[in-house]
Amino acid sequence: MKKYFYTDGVDKHGPFTFEELRQQKITRETKVWYFGLENWTKLSDLDELKAITNSLPPQLKSNQEIVEKQEEITKEMNIQLSPSKNRKKLKRGALIAFVSILALCIVFFFIKRQNQYNFYQEIKSSAYEADVDFNFYVEKFYRDIAVYGIFPKKPTTSIIKFAKFDHITDATHIHGISCGINDDDKIEIYINPSTWNAFKKPLRYYLIYHELAHDVLNLDDLANSPENEGKLMFPAIATYEAKTMDEFIESSHALFEEVAAKWND
Repeated sequence: MKKYFYTDGVDKHGPFTFEELRQQKITRETKVWYFGLENWTKLSDLDELKAITNSLPPQLKSNQEIVEKQEEITKEMNIQLSPSKNRKKLKRGALIAFVSILALCIVFFFIKRQNQYNFYQEIKSSAYEADVDFNFYVEKFYRDIAVYGIFPKKPTTSIIKFAKFDHITDATHIHGISCGINDDDKIEIYINPSTWNAFKKPLRYYLIYHELAHDVLNLDDLANSPENEGKLMFPAIATYEAKTMDEFIESSHALFEEVAAKWND
Protein backbone atom coordinates (compact mmCIF):
# COMPACT_ATOMS: atom_id res chain seq x y z
CA MET A 1 0.00 0.00 0.00
CA LYS A 2 1.29 3.46 -0.98
CA LYS A 3 2.43 5.69 1.87
CA TYR A 4 2.30 9.46 1.82
CA PHE A 5 4.32 12.16 3.53
CA TYR A 6 3.60 15.85 3.87
CA THR A 7 5.47 18.83 5.20
CA ASP A 8 4.23 21.94 6.99
CA GLY A 9 7.24 23.84 5.75
CA VAL A 10 9.31 22.99 8.80
CA ASP A 11 8.81 19.34 9.68
CA LYS A 12 8.08 16.23 7.68
CA HIS A 13 5.10 14.10 8.73
CA GLY A 14 4.20 10.54 7.79
CA PRO A 15 4.03 8.01 6.47
CA PHE A 16 0.23 7.92 6.09
CA THR A 17 -2.21 5.85 4.17
CA PHE A 18 -4.63 7.60 1.83
CA GLU A 19 -7.34 7.65 4.51
CA GLU A 20 -4.89 8.75 7.19
CA LEU A 21 -3.62 11.59 4.99
CA ARG A 22 -7.25 12.72 4.48
CA GLN A 23 -7.55 13.13 8.26
CA GLN A 24 -4.51 15.41 8.58
CA LYS A 25 -4.65 19.18 8.90
CA ILE A 26 -3.59 19.83 5.38
CA THR A 27 -4.64 22.27 2.65
CA ARG A 28 -4.61 22.30 -1.10
CA GLU A 29 -1.25 24.09 -0.88
CA THR A 30 0.32 21.48 1.39
CA LYS A 31 3.29 19.77 -0.23
CA VAL A 32 3.15 16.00 -0.41
CA TRP A 33 5.64 13.32 -1.36
CA TYR A 34 5.47 9.59 -1.91
CA PHE A 35 7.78 7.09 -3.42
CA GLY A 36 8.04 7.70 -7.14
CA LEU A 37 7.78 11.50 -6.94
CA GLU A 38 10.96 13.36 -7.72
CA ASN A 39 10.11 16.44 -5.61
CA TRP A 40 7.70 17.63 -3.00
CA THR A 41 4.49 18.57 -4.85
CA LYS A 42 1.40 20.58 -3.94
CA LEU A 43 -1.55 18.45 -3.02
CA SER A 44 -3.76 20.16 -5.61
CA ASP A 45 -1.29 19.20 -8.37
CA LEU A 46 -1.55 15.48 -7.74
CA ASP A 47 -4.31 13.80 -9.76
CA GLU A 48 -4.39 10.67 -7.63
CA LEU A 49 -5.15 12.82 -4.56
CA LYS A 50 -7.96 14.81 -6.21
CA ALA A 51 -10.48 13.17 -3.92
CA ILE A 52 -8.75 14.78 -0.94
CA THR A 53 -8.23 18.08 -2.75
CA ASN A 54 -11.90 18.33 -3.72
CA SER A 55 -12.99 17.70 -0.15
CA LEU A 56 -10.96 20.67 1.12
CA PRO A 57 -12.35 24.21 1.01
CA PRO A 58 -10.28 26.84 -0.82
CA GLN A 59 -7.75 28.52 1.42
CA LEU A 60 -8.65 31.99 2.65
CA LYS A 61 -6.26 34.70 1.57
CA SER A 62 -4.21 36.18 4.35
CA ASN A 63 -4.55 39.81 5.33
CA GLN A 64 -1.14 40.46 3.87
CA GLU A 65 -2.17 38.98 0.53
CA ILE A 66 -5.34 41.08 0.53
CA VAL A 67 -3.37 44.24 1.27
CA GLU A 68 -0.85 43.41 -1.44
CA LYS A 69 -3.66 42.79 -3.94
CA GLN A 70 -5.35 46.07 -3.02
CA GLU A 71 -2.07 47.91 -3.42
CA GLU A 72 -1.58 46.28 -6.81
CA ILE A 73 -5.07 47.32 -7.95
CA THR A 74 -4.56 50.85 -6.63
CA LYS A 75 -1.24 51.11 -8.44
CA GLU A 76 -2.84 50.00 -11.71
CA MET A 77 -5.65 52.53 -11.24
CA ASN A 78 -3.14 55.30 -10.55
CA ILE A 79 -1.24 54.38 -13.70
CA GLN A 80 -4.47 54.57 -15.69
CA LEU A 81 -5.65 57.78 -14.06
CA SER A 82 -2.33 59.60 -13.90
CA PRO A 83 -2.42 60.92 -17.50
CA SER A 84 -5.84 62.44 -16.85
CA LYS A 85 -4.69 63.89 -13.55
CA ASN A 86 -1.55 65.24 -15.16
CA ARG A 87 -3.59 66.88 -17.89
CA LYS A 88 -5.82 68.48 -15.29
CA LYS A 89 -2.78 69.68 -13.34
CA LEU A 90 -1.21 71.08 -16.51
CA LYS A 91 -4.44 72.87 -17.44
CA ARG A 92 -4.80 74.24 -13.92
CA GLY A 93 -1.15 75.33 -13.90
CA ALA A 94 -1.51 76.97 -17.32
CA LEU A 95 -4.65 78.78 -16.18
CA ILE A 96 -2.95 80.03 -13.01
CA ALA A 97 0.06 81.19 -15.03
CA PHE A 98 -2.19 82.97 -17.55
CA VAL A 99 -4.18 84.72 -14.83
CA SER A 100 -0.96 85.73 -13.04
CA ILE A 101 0.58 87.15 -16.21
CA LEU A 102 -2.66 88.95 -17.07
CA ALA A 103 -2.81 90.45 -13.58
CA LEU A 104 0.82 91.60 -13.84
CA CYS A 105 0.13 93.15 -17.26
CA ILE A 106 -2.89 94.99 -15.88
CA VAL A 107 -0.90 96.24 -12.90
CA PHE A 108 1.98 97.28 -15.17
CA PHE A 109 -0.46 99.04 -17.50
CA PHE A 110 -2.04 101.03 -14.69
CA ILE A 111 1.34 101.89 -13.17
CA LYS A 112 2.57 103.05 -16.57
CA ARG A 113 -0.59 105.10 -17.13
CA GLN A 114 -0.27 106.59 -13.67
CA ASN A 115 3.38 107.48 -14.26
CA GLN A 116 2.50 109.07 -17.60
CA TYR A 117 -0.30 111.04 -15.98
CA ASN A 118 1.98 112.21 -13.16
CA PHE A 119 4.64 113.21 -15.71
CA TYR A 120 2.04 115.13 -17.74
CA GLN A 121 0.77 116.92 -14.62
CA GLU A 122 4.32 117.87 -13.68
CA ILE A 123 4.95 119.34 -17.14
CA LYS A 124 1.62 121.12 -17.19
CA SER A 125 2.15 122.65 -13.74
CA SER A 126 5.54 124.00 -14.83
CA ALA A 127 4.21 125.53 -18.05
CA TYR A 128 3.99 129.25 -18.64
CA GLU A 129 3.10 131.65 -21.44
CA ALA A 130 6.00 132.35 -23.78
CA ASP A 131 6.96 135.62 -25.37
CA VAL A 132 6.85 133.80 -28.70
CA ASP A 133 3.99 134.02 -31.19
CA PHE A 134 3.47 130.27 -31.57
CA ASN A 135 0.15 130.95 -33.31
CA PHE A 136 2.18 132.25 -36.27
CA TYR A 137 3.70 128.77 -36.71
CA VAL A 138 0.29 127.09 -36.30
CA GLU A 139 -1.35 129.20 -39.00
CA LYS A 140 1.60 128.66 -41.36
CA PHE A 141 1.40 124.91 -40.73
CA TYR A 142 -2.29 124.85 -41.73
CA ARG A 143 -1.55 126.90 -44.86
CA ASP A 144 1.27 124.56 -45.88
CA ILE A 145 -0.78 121.36 -45.53
CA ALA A 146 -3.74 122.97 -47.33
CA VAL A 147 -1.54 123.32 -50.42
CA TYR A 148 -1.44 119.50 -50.50
CA GLY A 149 -5.18 119.13 -50.06
CA ILE A 150 -4.98 118.23 -46.37
CA PHE A 151 -7.79 119.84 -44.36
CA PRO A 152 -7.95 118.38 -40.86
CA LYS A 153 -10.50 119.53 -38.34
CA LYS A 154 -9.31 122.63 -36.51
CA PRO A 155 -9.27 122.11 -32.76
CA THR A 156 -11.33 124.14 -30.33
CA THR A 157 -8.41 124.32 -27.89
CA SER A 158 -4.87 125.35 -28.79
CA ILE A 159 -2.20 125.47 -26.09
CA ILE A 160 1.47 125.99 -26.90
CA LYS A 161 3.60 127.04 -23.94
CA PHE A 162 7.07 126.84 -22.54
CA ALA A 163 7.56 124.24 -19.76
CA LYS A 164 10.47 123.92 -17.35
CA PHE A 165 11.75 120.55 -18.55
CA ASP A 166 15.17 121.33 -17.10
CA HIS A 167 13.60 121.24 -13.62
CA ILE A 168 11.80 117.90 -14.11
CA THR A 169 13.49 114.59 -13.35
CA ASP A 170 14.44 112.62 -16.48
CA ALA A 171 13.08 115.39 -18.73
CA THR A 172 16.09 117.63 -19.35
CA HIS A 173 16.71 115.90 -22.72
CA ILE A 174 13.21 116.71 -24.01
CA HIS A 175 13.00 119.59 -26.53
CA GLY A 176 9.24 119.52 -26.86
CA ILE A 177 6.26 117.28 -26.27
CA SER A 178 2.78 117.06 -27.78
CA CYS A 179 -0.20 115.94 -25.70
CA GLY A 180 -3.05 116.27 -28.21
CA ILE A 181 -2.26 113.38 -30.54
CA ASN A 182 -5.40 111.46 -31.56
CA ASP A 183 -7.55 114.23 -30.08
CA ASP A 184 -8.84 116.36 -32.96
CA ASP A 185 -10.32 118.92 -30.58
CA LYS A 186 -7.01 119.89 -29.04
CA ILE A 187 -3.51 121.10 -29.77
CA GLU A 188 -1.43 120.89 -26.59
CA ILE A 189 2.31 121.36 -26.98
CA TYR A 190 5.00 122.20 -24.43
CA ILE A 191 8.42 123.49 -25.54
CA ASN A 192 11.65 123.46 -23.57
CA PRO A 193 12.69 127.16 -23.39
CA SER A 194 16.38 126.22 -23.18
CA THR A 195 16.04 124.32 -26.43
CA TRP A 196 14.09 127.09 -28.14
CA ASN A 197 16.65 129.74 -27.20
CA ALA A 198 19.53 127.53 -28.34
CA PHE A 199 17.96 126.51 -31.65
CA LYS A 200 18.38 128.59 -34.76
CA LYS A 201 15.51 129.34 -37.12
CA PRO A 202 15.59 126.05 -39.14
CA LEU A 203 15.68 123.93 -35.99
CA ARG A 204 12.84 125.92 -34.42
CA TYR A 205 10.73 125.16 -37.49
CA TYR A 206 11.71 121.51 -37.36
CA LEU A 207 10.72 121.35 -33.70
CA ILE A 208 7.35 123.13 -33.89
CA TYR A 209 6.30 121.42 -37.14
CA HIS A 210 7.32 118.05 -35.70
CA GLU A 211 5.05 118.56 -32.66
CA LEU A 212 2.21 119.98 -34.78
CA ALA A 213 2.41 116.93 -37.05
CA HIS A 214 1.76 114.83 -33.92
CA ASP A 215 -1.23 116.86 -32.73
CA VAL A 216 -2.82 117.95 -36.01
CA LEU A 217 -2.04 115.00 -38.29
CA ASN A 218 -1.85 112.35 -35.53
CA LEU A 219 1.52 111.11 -36.79
CA ASP A 220 3.91 109.02 -34.69
CA ASP A 221 7.68 109.36 -34.53
CA LEU A 222 9.71 107.42 -37.06
CA ALA A 223 12.20 104.83 -35.88
CA ASN A 224 15.49 106.30 -34.72
CA SER A 225 17.48 104.71 -37.53
CA PRO A 226 19.88 106.12 -40.16
CA GLU A 227 17.45 105.78 -43.09
CA ASN A 228 15.04 108.20 -41.38
CA GLU A 229 17.63 110.86 -40.61
CA GLY A 230 16.66 114.19 -42.20
CA LYS A 231 12.91 113.48 -42.15
CA LEU A 232 10.53 115.73 -40.21
CA MET A 233 9.27 112.93 -37.90
CA PHE A 234 12.76 111.73 -37.04
CA PRO A 235 12.83 111.77 -33.21
CA ALA A 236 16.42 113.04 -32.76
CA ILE A 237 16.04 116.46 -34.37
CA ALA A 238 18.79 117.90 -32.15
CA THR A 239 21.19 116.33 -34.66
CA TYR A 240 19.79 118.74 -37.29
CA GLU A 241 21.91 121.62 -35.99
CA ALA A 242 23.48 122.22 -39.39
CA LYS A 243 20.20 122.02 -41.33
CA THR A 244 19.12 124.99 -43.44
CA MET A 245 15.66 126.42 -44.09
CA ASP A 246 15.74 124.91 -47.57
CA GLU A 247 16.34 121.47 -46.04
CA PHE A 248 13.48 122.04 -43.59
CA ILE A 249 11.12 123.04 -46.41
CA GLU A 250 12.13 119.99 -48.44
CA SER A 251 11.65 117.70 -45.41
CA SER A 252 8.24 119.13 -44.44
CA HIS A 253 6.92 119.06 -48.00
CA ALA A 254 8.07 115.45 -48.43
CA LEU A 255 6.04 114.55 -45.34
CA PHE A 256 2.97 116.46 -46.54
CA GLU A 257 3.11 114.72 -49.92
CA GLU A 258 3.18 111.35 -48.15
CA VAL A 259 0.26 112.30 -45.88
CA ALA A 260 -1.73 113.71 -48.81
CA ALA A 261 -1.39 110.45 -50.74
CA LYS A 262 -3.04 108.61 -47.83
CA TRP A 263 -5.45 111.47 -47.06
CA ASN A 264 -6.91 111.48 -50.58
CA ASP A 265 -7.16 107.68 -51.01
